[in-house]
This record gives sequence, C-alpha cells and structure tokens, in this order.
Amino acid sequence: MSYVVGIVCFKDESAYRRAREIFTDSRDMPDTFEDWKTLVRRELEEIRRAGNVAIRADFDPETFLDWCRSRGFQPNSQARTAFAEHVVLEYQKTGKGTIIE
Repeated sequence: MSYVVGIVCFKDESAYRRAREIFTDSRDMPDTFEDWKTLVRRELEEIRRAGNVAIRADFDPETFLDWCRSRGFQPNSQARTAFAEHVVLEYQKTGKGTIIE
C-alpha cells in the first residue's frame, strides 16, 4: 500500500524568507532556500524509494497565518505538519492537488 505524503513547498526565495520570519521555530529550518530545496530533494527520494507519492502543500505566508489562527495553531513545525496533512486529506477526498514528480 502506498501513502500520500504532503510536503510544504515554498514557491521562491522570497516566500521562504517570509516563512522564516513568521515561523516561531525558524532556527530549526535550513538557512537558505537552496538548502531547503536540497533537503526536500532528499526527502522526495526517500518517499519514492518507499513506494509512496508526495503532494505539494503550497505555502502562502498570509494564507498560512490565517489557517493557523482559524485552527488554534502557532506558526511552527506542528502547524506545517497539520497543514500538509490537511492538503493530503483534501487530495484524498477530491483528487485535487499536485503530485510532485
């Protein structure tokens, strides 16, 4: 049985910098957008090697903050994980989403 794994994705360096500004745990994240992309490439390899697929959880800073507020989350790793899981559930219900190739 394969699993669908949500990966929070930043569209560009500007979005990544803004994310690091709003996340309460940004010190635990890669320092640069390029370092983040390298980390995601490694994660994707592991996901695929396990026979699973990854879906994009596109990150928009202001939308994410609203999403956190509406669900009682602080903008941190717990919220990022919940957000990615939310995207996976929506994909499973509707079939709408972007599989990362």
